[in-house]
Amino acid sequence: MNKTFKTILTVTLITALASPLGAWAQDKDKDAAKKPDKKKAALSSEVQNVATLGFYYLDHDAYRYGKYSGLTDKGFYLIADFMLDKRPDPDTSETVRWSLQGWRLGLESRRLKFDYNDQGTQRFGFDYREIPNNRFDDGQIPYRADGPGIWRLAPGWEVASGSSNTRGFETLDQSLVNLKVDTKRRRIDLSYDRKFGEAWNLDIDYKHETKKGTRTLGSIFGSSGGNARAVILPAPVDWTTDIIEAMFYYGTSRVQFGFGVLASFFSNQENTLTFQNAYGNQSGWADSVEYPGAYGRFALEPDNSYVQFRANGGFNFNRSTRLTADVAFGQMEQDERLLPWSINDELLVETPVPLTSLNAKVDTTMVNVRLTSQLARRLGLRVNYHFDERDNKTKREVYPYISADSDDQIDYEDGRINLPYSYKRQKADAVLTYRFTGAARLKGGVEYLDYNRDYQEVRNSDELAWLAGVSFRGWSQASLTFDYRHSDRDVDEYIANAPLIESYLPGAVPEDEYENHPLLRKYFLTDRTREEYRGRFDFFPNTEVNVGLAASWFEDDYGQGYFGLNTAEIRTWTVDAGWYPQDFISLTGFYTDEQYKASQSARSFRNDTTAEDPENDWWANSRDDVDTYNVALTFTDIGANNGWSGLDFGLDYTYSKVISKIAVTAVDFDTAPLPDLESRMETFSLWGSVATSANSNMRLSAEHARLYTADWGLDGVYPDILANVLLLGESAAKYDVWLLSASWSYRF
Repeated sequence: MNKTFKTILTVTLITALASPLGAWAQDKDKDAAKKPDKKKAALSSEVQNVATLGFYYLDHDAYRYGKYSGLTDKGFYLIADFMLDKRPDPDTSETVRWSLQGWRLGLESRRLKFDYNDQGTQRFGFDYREIPNNRFDDGQIPYRADGPGIWRLAPGWEVASGSSNTRGFETLDQSLVNLKVDTKRRRIDLSYDRKFGEAWNLDIDYKHETKKGTRTLGSIFGSSGGNARAVILPAPVDWTTDIIEAMFYYGTSRVQFGFGVLASFFSNQENTLTFQNAYGNQSGWADSVEYPGAYGRFALEPDNSYVQFRANGGFNFNRSTRLTADVAFGQMEQDERLLPWSINDELLVETPVPLTSLNAKVDTTMVNVRLTSQLARRLGLRVNYHFDERDNKTKREVYPYISADSDDQIDYEDGRINLPYSYKRQKADAVLTYRFTGAARLKGGVEYLDYNRDYQEVRNSDELAWLAGVSFRGWSQASLTFDYRHSDRDVDEYIANAPLIESYLPGAVPEDEYENHPLLRKYFLTDRTREEYRGRFDFFPNTEVNVGLAASWFEDDYGQGYFGLNTAEIRTWTVDAGWYPQDFISLTGFYTDEQYKASQSARSFRNDTTAEDPENDWWANSRDDVDTYNVALTFTDIGANNGWSGLDFGLDYTYSKVISKIAVTAVDFDTAPLPDLESRMETFSLWGSVATSANSNMRLSAEHARLYTADWGLDGVYPDILANVLLLGESAAKYDVWLLSASWSYRF
């Protein structure tokens, strides 16, 4: 049914997009009949075209430097940009404007865009993009691809007799080969807008995106209790996404409304990942689960669809009061075929998978209502209401599973039941604004949020907030804004083991059984108090100088007496300035300081006795400090006042540093702070452009970019450094490169 609906929508889209092409031809014929001098008008239309050719040169290989641009390998790259822009001649009745632009055509991050606009009638757009994402190219892996989504160990792989961890990988070093992890997206956007008469409009948008490449996933044998063994593997990415949106709009000066449909279709060409077990037999596994005969398999993201019907409207009661609303009803569907319990045939299975397909369905409902009114000359009101519901109708079944392809099937009575999570969220707010003078405004308001959830530790929570602010914007040399917000979230009884109990058959586990500590609280499901302050001051004594100062602070307090996140705090402040001594000179800069703090607590336990012992408590405090500053100096059209022009140049310097500290303390065992995580990025660029003729110019630039990161989770971490996990061994990102460029642009 999904494919049929997708086909119908696609055909409708193509028909709608094809229709305007004929309409354009008809319109042009009519215009030609009405305007015999159109050729002359077209020739006199203003046309602005630019073509740019040149080259980049990168002096070192730097995979992370070209993460999104494609500038990854040492060498030369083509610069090829262009713009064709036809504008209507203001001296004629011509209404058509079109433009065709291309950027970075010589790189993997190329883009091509076309816009056609017949003013007051119709518009068509085409946008094509390629977006790389280069993660790392220095990974190491002992596996070899044996077909899409299938990984086998290198020939000659050996595991020491009796070994069940990475120490027994006797041929690991000679089996490793380099691994590159990256993806590339190709995206096409089509849009068409058509105006029918004075009030009706049709908007159609279509997006088609493919994403191919590799990513990383953790793959395991075994389960909890100490017998899990894992490998990090590259997983195939071969995704296709189609999004279609069509809306009709009607609008007059008093009434506006619209209705339409949004449909999204996701397709994954690789639906499983299969890998050979690299480990010897581990206690708790079936005897047959070991190298070389055992394999693991798990499902990747399933094909799915989402169809949503939308409507919106607005009504002006009078010049001072307006009501708007929009509603949407949708359904998500996923009917991918479920895999067997295990790929290992020797494991004992007594109960088959309960469903051929999950046949998952989720209904969504969204309602937004807004009322704005000018109650008095100086007093304004804004009221909002938001309703959001996710109703998960997926069938619940008992799944007597096999633990990650490692052991025989568990008893039916011990099987787990899927939890189709649903929620209902309602939010309302009201804000009053009062204008004292033309320069000063005061605002105050209240917000209320009610949240209901299924199959989670808390069924209902509500949050009440109030806010206030003041602004002075009408001063001739300065402006000031300040905002404050306070909120309190209150939850119903927190039942820590509710999801656990609901995922088993009634009576299968004791009512006081738990997986997480009973005192542990998830931060988004517990009481919380939040304070927020934001302010900005701008000073501009004259047209040559401006200075700004912005600051913000917020703190979350989750209370004491429970484990989990206890406090979180963010503080930031920024100063920015600009100096413009001449029309052709500008000097700008900014400095930003950011600080993130969080504290959490927990208790280490193995049984009920240790779970009640405060001697097993531990705490972790983290802090991130971020410093960023930038300075830019630009000279534009130097010499224009002396009768000659065409010379521009400038420089730009940016530096950012991040230091992350994590300190762990405990009652009953010695601890030390973890090594600092550090990242420093520095970029300096110098560029210049000079006119070589009335229609052309030459541009030269040089950029020095340097990135240094220190990450104890990656630096010096070779593939088998952990006993129970085989890693990829990639290093933290670092580069120090120069990028040079020279290009020539011609306007015609």
